Amino acid sequence: MTNPELIASAEGRCEQHQADHSFRVMVLARKIFGLELTTAPEEIRQNPEIFREALDWAAVLHDREMSVSKAYDFEHGKRAAEKVDEVIGNAANSDCKAIIKFLCIFHVPDDNEIPKLPETQMWLLRVFKDADGLDRARFDNGDKLDEKKLRLEAAKKLIPAARELWGKTKQGFDNAQSAFDGVMQAAVEMGLVNRQ
Repeated sequence: MTNPELIASAEGRCEQHQADHSFRVMVLARKIFGLELTTAPEEIRQNPEIFREALDWAAVLHDREMSVSKAYDFEHGKRAAEKVDEVIGNAANSDCKAIIKFLCIFHVPDDNEIPKLPETQMWLLRVFKDADGLDRARFDNGDKLDEKKLRLEAAKKLIPAARELWGKTKQGFDNAQSAFDGVMQAAVEMGLVNRQ
């Protein structure tokens, strides 16, 4: 999880989608993934590492291309997916990159706008969208975090932790490395991740 290329790639253009958001989503996605792994499709249970790696990269890249000039930029996920090969280079294999691109694109539309997907993709997308949704704690003092919009029980149980993680890391950071260090330190203190 401490890949220097991944950390360096966490930069956002708009104020609400900076590196600290990316790293909170990464922590929450990994936690949900671990809690829900026993319910995952066989493909994920057989090779969880590639899916964890994809979640990490997607967390870092999914909002990187968010416009600062639009109220809501519905195309930012597609633009993020288009940058995956350029940003990641050889840091991940082509299978992993395909998953990252998928997550970047499909994290934006509402669930009812997403076409029918294979079970593996749908399960992984639920994990990712719930992790991103949990970090809505950063808007309006947490009022934008809506439990009804979360898909997985593990995510619903993490609402207090998501609010606490945001509270401990909301101060802003000078750069991606300090954001990573700050979010990870808080996550370790809270028991969301193990010390490495």
